[in-house]
Amino acid sequence: MRDRARSREEVDECLNSLRNGTLPDSAERQRVDFKEEAGRRGAAGRLLPGTPENTKAADQLANEVASMANTPGGGALIIGVEDRSGDLLGTDLDIEWLRQQIYRRVEVAPEIEERIEQGIRLLVIYVAEAREPVDDTGGRIRWRVGDSSVPVDRGEWWARRQDRSGWDSMARLTAFTLDSVKPAAVAVARDYLARRDGSDDAQTDLATAAPADMLRRIGVLSVDGYLTEAGAILFCPAPRAWLTWTRLDVEGGDILASDSAYEGLSLLEQIERVEALLDAANDRVTLPGEFSERALRQLPTRSAREAVLNGVVHRDWNLQEPTTATWIEADASLTVISPGGFVGGISADNVLTQRFSRYPALADASRALGLVDKQGVGVDRMYREMVTIGHRPPLLVEEPGPRVRVRLAGGQPLLPIIRLTSKIQPAARQRDVQIALIVHTLLRNPFTTVKRMSKILQRTTEEAAEALEIAHRCVVDGQPLISPLKNVWTLSNEARRIVGGQTADRKMLQRQRVLWFITPGGDAASEVVSQWFEVQDRISSGDYSKLTGLTLAGARGALDRLVQDGRLVRGDATGRNAHYLQPVNAYGLYSESDSRV
Repeated sequence: MRDRARSREEVDECLNSLRNGTLPDSAERQRVDFKEEAGRRGAAGRLLPGTPENTKAADQLANEVASMANTPGGGALIIGVEDRSGDLLGTDLDIEWLRQQIYRRVEVAPEIEERIEQGIRLLVIYVAEAREPVDDTGGRIRWRVGDSSVPVDRGEWWARRQDRSGWDSMARLTAFTLDSVKPAAVAVARDYLARRDGSDDAQTDLATAAPADMLRRIGVLSVDGYLTEAGAILFCPAPRAWLTWTRLDVEGGDILASDSAYEGLSLLEQIERVEALLDAANDRVTLPGEFSERALRQLPTRSAREAVLNGVVHRDWNLQEPTTATWIEADASLTVISPGGFVGGISADNVLTQRFSRYPALADASRALGLVDKQGVGVDRMYREMVTIGHRPPLLVEEPGPRVRVRLAGGQPLLPIIRLTSKIQPAARQRDVQIALIVHTLLRNPFTTVKRMSKILQRTTEEAAEALEIAHRCVVDGQPLISPLKNVWTLSNEARRIVGGQTADRKMLQRQRVLWFITPGGDAASEVVSQWFEVQDRISSGDYSKLTGLTLAGARGALDRLVQDGRLVRGDATGRNAHYLQPVNAYGLYSESDSRV
């Protein structure tokens, strides 16, 4: 709060200087910078009209926000001012759009305020100091020195962070030196680094660097030659197992394999051992038909790794018990239990959208080594990788202890769902976790609503509505992916055909509760109608036809049968306005579930 108040004072001082016709000096602009909106200059430097959305400006400002976040105390950016002359140019950028675009690029969601100076609209972006280094869009770490941004390595960033209040205990220096580092741990680190993007010369160079240079560049070795707590945990012999592995035939059944004798191994070596055991247990499945040359794991490798590594990196290191990984052979499922509950406002209800590292230094070193994904990406990918091949989303719960349990249930990938998700266009949307969860929901429900998707996506209702509109603009085989129906959304007919169009797949899909609502009978028909009455007070044969894929005549017959069973009554209207009501609603009474959302 003190940093934010200080930033506001400095913004006021800089704007006051401009009012007086002078430019602030470099000392004043250490924490406040002026930025002209990128992409606003035409031929001969002519200033072009502004727009609410400008991707060039978003790219520019995301990098500046990352640099400011890395600077001790954070700072502010004033948008719409020519930085050399101080001329007020203004900006028309939409505040919420800009905030989201910056977040998508560097995973910082700054506070943005509108200021009117001399009748000209400016934006002030307030950036809080980051708890761990923030990479810009080019993968660089920079911070502000004077009135410019300069590169900084991780070691120097963490050394400066120690001087700030509230710093991370994992960044504290230990008595361990390079001589304490296990050569085997360095070899494991090199292997992880070598697996990363081979086109990145910096990463290739890091993988082959001398041990001391490598450790300094990932931020775990000081200039004096001492390891941080994070470095000691990753690279030095451990007094006990921090991670264990168990393989069972069924839940509560016989132990097929167990490995926990890890005393004396560094955390990196323990992780490598468990990953190898997981890889051996997680069988490959060769897909038939049009995907005959494609082999998948029973459990997506990326999801399984993320679950294990998150369970280690984000655990409570003040507790002595290990993180446990348990594989159930019959289910192809993985359960990871890590000591310590959720922290930093994270819960099972917002894990997709909220970010917080219990130990930023350890998390940052793990990302630098390529152990875990960039912050804010790993959990999203864990969800996406599961549902796009037909598995259920991950289960994350906090249990007494406290501890966090993550369960991934795998098995045979569902080819019809893979067939659908691989056809989504634009192709980039095949990697969109929100699109994946919308499709997953509509494969298992006759419709969805903005309110329901808000809960599933862990977003605001406005963001959920936007996600549904984006899904509507996606196409499969030239047709929309989803379709609107009154105040709800359904999977489009073409998408349903791609998944359920082959007779051989239907029984398998029914067992998995996929498209169970297509041409339903008996209790399934009643369930479709009951769900509809949660959001509407009446149902027509046209509604039921679109929900179930039946013809209008077939839908009318199905609804009439529900009338005969006493589950529906006919409304008063006839012809095109004919409809059906719940028995209680026929008397003007509405159930509490009639939420109209």
